[in-house]
Amino acid sequence: MKRFRCTVAYVGAAYNGWQSQANGNGVQDIIEEAIFRVAKERISVKASGRTDAGVSAKGQVFHFDTEKELTARKWMGAINCFLPKDIRIMSVEETDHLFHARYCVKMKQYDYCINIGPYDVFTRDTAYQCPVQLDIGKMEEASRYLIGTHDFTSLNSSPLSEYPDQVRTVKDIVFHREGNILRISYYGKGFLRYMVRMMTAQLIEAGKGRIQPSDIPEILEQKSRTSFRKNAPANGLTLVKVDYFEVLALSKEFMVREILDGDDLSAYPENITHVFTERHSQTVYGYFVPEEARLYVGGDHREDAEELSDQLADWMTKHHPEITKDIEIR
Repeated sequence: MKRFRCTVAYVGAAYNGWQSQANGNGVQDIIEEAIFRVAKERISVKASGRTDAGVSAKGQVFHFDTEKELTARKWMGAINCFLPKDIRIMSVEETDHLFHARYCVKMKQYDYCINIGPYDVFTRDTAYQCPVQLDIGKMEEASRYLIGTHDFTSLNSSPLSEYPDQVRTVKDIVFHREGNILRISYYGKGFLRYMVRMMTAQLIEAGKGRIQPSDIPEILEQKSRTSFRKNAPANGLTLVKVDYFEVLALSKEFMVREILDGDDLSAYPENITHVFTERHSQTVYGYFVPEEARLYVGGDHREDAEELSDQLADWMTKHHPEITKDIEIR
């Protein structure tokens, strides 16, 4: 069984979002049908996350597993033969089974584009056609209140029953002006449903003078589903890029991976490069030193760490063949 990692671009105007739909009009449905026509079997694809109806992508990432013997290059060409012109596979590469398009995400970039000039029929599917003048300086000032770690309950529509923890970190928000197109780039590991569009709606309201930039902290602090329900139009949003962290070993509950921004490493030596973490919470319970072939973990998790030793040995063989000793757990 082989695993392939794919990057796909699509214009979302004609589709009901990424996720598979009962009517078959999700981008996922279209891609899975194309893969079926190549592989002659039903194969489910796993993506970095969902995009909403009308939202586009330049760098959505998904993976799939198959026993069909095709090279990555041939998979790319074959799938594209059966896709419509507004969906295109941009790259395919064979990867190992430690890679997961959703669970290994390190950072995402979403761009929201606003046409601040005359209505443009050529960008109507990929940019919000704003009919009023915006104060971009006020928008940039407002964006600074959204950067950082906040509870975004007021600015998303993900159910609290499904996502009780609605704290997320926005690493940066960057403004670019390209002719009549104002591009707002959002960077973060993960975003809740409608979160980017609702943040953008706040910035647009600030640009229109309907709220002050200093109102945003109060909106966040309210943690209310009714305090601010504006949602910027979907056509302005594009998933631009998804970056991934390296996974060295993976079990059902734990993993060894490269360190990430936000890891609490205060109890560990300086200059470590890889950590032993819980898979879903990403809580750090130890660290791995490749040069020593040693995995250091707390006593409560020694058995959990031992489950990963064979995978770590395989990783060492590939990346540090000069080190031949067995993996030691301390």
